[in-house]
Amino acid sequence: MDNYQHIWLNNTTLTYIDQGHGAPVVLVHGSGPTDLRTWERQIEPFAAHFRVIAYSRRCHYPNPPAGDHADSASTRTHARDLAALITALQLGRVHLIGFSFGADIVLRLAVDRPDLARTLTITEPPLHSWLAALPGGIDLLAQRAAAILPAKRAVQQGDLEHGARLFIDGMMGNGVFDQLPPSARQRIMDNARLIGAEPTEIDAMGAEDITRSEAATIQTPTLLLTGDASPPMFLLVSRELARYLPNVEQVQIRGASHLLHVMQPQAYNAVVLEFLTRHGGQGSSHV
Repeated sequence: MDNYQHIWLNNTTLTYIDQGHGAPVVLVHGSGPTDLRTWERQIEPFAAHFRVIAYSRRCHYPNPPAGDHADSASTRTHARDLAALITALQLGRVHLIGFSFGADIVLRLAVDRPDLARTLTITEPPLHSWLAALPGGIDLLAQRAAAILPAKRAVQQGDLEHGARLFIDGMMGNGVFDQLPPSARQRIMDNARLIGAEPTEIDAMGAEDITRSEAATIQTPTLLLTGDASPPMFLLVSRELARYLPNVEQVQIRGASHLLHVMQPQAYNAVVLEFLTRHGGQGSSHV
């Protein structure tokens, strides 16, 4: 995954990979210590059938750091970057795939620019504003904040590895960091500085979520994925979101906690490729 390209958009540089031919698929990674490399187990399998664009969102490796962390943590800022990338590459309507905060961004784009979305594949969007309104949601948000604070402090004090381990285990369960493949742990370390940002993307989550009424307007075919071992907050929000999306299919991946595409890539890829192909996305098999 070293065939990086770079593009200047919205006063920042975005790094991306563009591979394959056919209907375009754009991969949007999550928050915190991650980047386009999180899709290493998806890019080649998907590019056998589609044109695949995976990009690192602003401030994420190997892009330059933020000048304004508040703007760089904004859902709308990232949705505008995504729209600008799609437009600059002349992709037309695309299959959008996002996980975690990347799913929040994909949902925001689907509301603000429905002309750019052919399908949505979303994994466990945090949607903090939704969670806060659900029974038990405030307690879950408090638990999440309590788990993140020690990680942020560790990174700010220069202990990146300890902070990264606290962050991942706090988000996904004790021991998850050490269960990840070495390449995934390296990605986390390359972006660990973001855990200590003020504010982080997680700090800013919720302020620019789509609303329930906006969700009800999304006619784009949507695949909503969850993991059977994911933290309760993500499962709670996903169930609520499914109640409002008018054109949604739900699939739960067994043996995965939040990072479905990393922990169970074969099962994830099979489900997503079937959905994309069924919704008019079959492209050339030439890579």
